[in-house]
Amino acid sequence: MLLEQLLSNAIFSKSQIIAGRSGLTRAVHTVNIMDAPDIIHFLRPGELLLTNGYFMKEKPELLLELLAKMNQLKCSGLAVKTKRFALEIPQTVIDEANRIDFPIIEISAVEHSLGEILQRTTSVILDNKNDELQYSLTIHKQFSTMIMKGDGIPEIINALTQLLDSPIMVLSSKLQSTAQSKHFKQPGLQPLIVAAEAMLSGLPSLPSSAQLCLIDPALYKYRYVELYPIFTYRHEGYLIAFQPKQAASNQYGLTLEQASNVIGMEITKRQAVKERSRRYKNEFFSDLIDGFIGSEQEALHRGKKYGLKPQGTWLLLAARKDESTVLSSDMPKNTASSDERLISERDLQYELIKRHFATLGEVFVMFTKNDLFGMLVFIQDKGWEEGFFLKQLTLMTAQLYEQSGLSISLGIGKPVTNVLDIGLSYNEAVKALQIGYQMKKTRFIQSYQSKDISYLFRMIPYDELKQFHEETFHCFSGNEESEQKELMRTLNVFYDTQCQLVETSKQLFVHRNTVIYRLDKCEKLMGIKLKDPVESLRFRIAFAIEPLLRAGKGESAQR
Repeated sequence: MLLEQLLSNAIFSKSQIIAGRSGLTRAVHTVNIMDAPDIIHFLRPGELLLTNGYFMKEKPELLLELLAKMNQLKCSGLAVKTKRFALEIPQTVIDEANRIDFPIIEISAVEHSLGEILQRTTSVILDNKNDELQYSLTIHKQFSTMIMKGDGIPEIINALTQLLDSPIMVLSSKLQSTAQSKHFKQPGLQPLIVAAEAMLSGLPSLPSSAQLCLIDPALYKYRYVELYPIFTYRHEGYLIAFQPKQAASNQYGLTLEQASNVIGMEITKRQAVKERSRRYKNEFFSDLIDGFIGSEQEALHRGKKYGLKPQGTWLLLAARKDESTVLSSDMPKNTASSDERLISERDLQYELIKRHFATLGEVFVMFTKNDLFGMLVFIQDKGWEEGFFLKQLTLMTAQLYEQSGLSISLGIGKPVTNVLDIGLSYNEAVKALQIGYQMKKTRFIQSYQSKDISYLFRMIPYDELKQFHEETFHCFSGNEESEQKELMRTLNVFYDTQCQLVETSKQLFVHRNTVIYRLDKCEKLMGIKLKDPVESLRFRIAFAIEPLLRAGKGESAQR
């Protein structure tokens, strides 16, 4: 309890505050008696010290040293019976106590002995703790009952507003307001939301409650801020209350604490419902893709809630986070915490992809299968153009990477008109994704081709491909290995960018003149013009078969 609350009890009715009155808002957790000079080694934060000051009578300077150490330890105050041994408290001690707001209480007039004061004060603190516990249980039961009846977070905020009469809001982990009390309907209080978001944006996630103060004079009326973090299996945000002055009792904080706990329970319940719904959806699409649904009627019946109809055209996409940016590889394996982080990361990726894909304006359903994200796109326009759709996807993946740092690649299957062929389109999308990764690409959009160029390459014996590749790049063999790799990489990017110098320099992160110098050197070594159609085709083919050669080399090593 607060020191000023404790001093208002009948035990201290005849006590007198002789210094540090501004520090009466300090909390008192326990009470102790000083009977030795080294008492400071046995004190704890939030402790009120009772003494008659006997050992300091001859050395009053020890009182100043004790005062400084108690303040440093964040003790509650010092209660002294000065008249017991005619102890004089120096003016320097009183001045220092006033300076650091450390309360010194004269208790000579209190009729009880120090032992009796200790006993009775401890009893008061315990009674107060018992009252607080009972209050906490009552508040928690009240909010829990609301949740059980189906009320949500807005109803809890309304109940809090009635109990505390303070502006209250909930911020998500992304510092976005998700619920507010009726106070914020007033235009003058909107800056509080902006101030809270700005204040928390510069802080790490707070693991426990905190009290902050806004320094903007325009927000002086509600400058004191109480923050209580909201948790499920992860940090979900904050419950925030604004006050014109600091709370005089712990009940204010206890109410907010219990509300934040119950809000966490409500969020957990929502997540469970959402996860169950998502699991049913994933199971349906998995059964449909794997061929476990035998009839069109069954597929349409189970897929009705996801928008599937007898007449329709659908397109399947398969998306995956690029391996080069997988963050989980650095995490410890086989631990509960790493599993939670993996689930949390995957959920975050799901939401980010879904949010960005929704900006394309297409009607779609998103699901997961193994380590892939699937998107079923409803093609509603007969004039739908794949080329325009691919451009939109390219912009979307670029924005996703720039704004969220998430690098994904997409495979696209062919459109189908029979619901049972959705699995065929998805498998085509997966194959297209695999082809892109075989070509060592990242952040790509790959459409499925029935028999692409890699299919033709696979029809040629490995030794023939290897011989063609070696003969094509034999002209570079006289250079050092590092320079050879540099020239071949420059040439590969040059052909990939349709012989565009500026784009080549961007992808290589080098100056345009550097690219020109390297290409001139390539021409001299090769003895050809780089833009010659026949010769450029030869080198493009040689670059294209490199992944097949690496794969063939790996298979040979395994054998």
